[in-house]
Amino acid sequence: MFALAASLPAQKQTGFLDRTVRSGTLTMKYQVYVPPTYDGHASLPVILFMHGSGERGSDGIKQTQVGMPSQIRWHRDWFNAIVVMPQCPDDSVFRGVVAQAAFAALQKSVKEFHGDRERLYATGLSMGGYGVWQEIVDHPGVFAAAVAVSGGLTPSADMDNLFVSVEGDDPFVAVAQRTKGLPIWIFHGAKDDVVPTVQSRRLVQAMRDAGTNVKYTEYPDVGHGAWDPAYADEELWKWLFAQRLTKASR
Repeated sequence: MFALAASLPAQKQTGFLDRTVRSGTLTMKYQVYVPPTYDGHASLPVILFMHGSGERGSDGIKQTQVGMPSQIRWHRDWFNAIVVMPQCPDDSVFRGVVAQAAFAALQKSVKEFHGDRERLYATGLSMGGYGVWQEIVDHPGVFAAAVAVSGGLTPSADMDNLFVSVEGDDPFVAVAQRTKGLPIWIFHGAKDDVVPTVQSRRLVQAMRDAGTNVKYTEYPDVGHGAWDPAYADEELWKWLFAQRLTKASR
């Protein structure tokens, strides 16, 4: 019996898995969702999900309870993908060393789970929406598509330190130029008084002026919590998983 057990292949871990990554002086906790279909052989797409300010901390758990991770629990059949969920420390944002650590968690997960480097995606809500643009700016040619929800580029109504670090006098034009041609879908609530809707509107216009065919969904009766209807839309995930990095977009 012991010989038989030893000869059986080790079962691959799936579900929400605890991980840590070190980048510079920062040790960051993150979780990785591994779908039940994972067998260690197929190369799956990998999504970097960045949470909002309310999920900051060091427990490694809170960032899995709002937005995309909660949809995974309701609709696991939608997500045949590896999902990387770093947790931003208290009083920090996804910029500088924190953004570097989040990207390190993504790279570590791609290696650990044999992710498809032609199908790496970035998404985030609120503070994490800012993080999406920071990661795209910091790592051009890496991501195949981006989805930002209730995010922006300049400080929000309640966080002076929340902004995207990018060169240029106009951050909207600068980010539009750095994301030119990238498949993008932006969501925002028309009644958002935390990150004003004008942030997404300005960015969408700048992207369209730059020649990017960006998708934009604005919910007329929704405030800051646009991530609930956005991430609950199955069409978003069908669209996202259809995107693939090409040589022209690198």
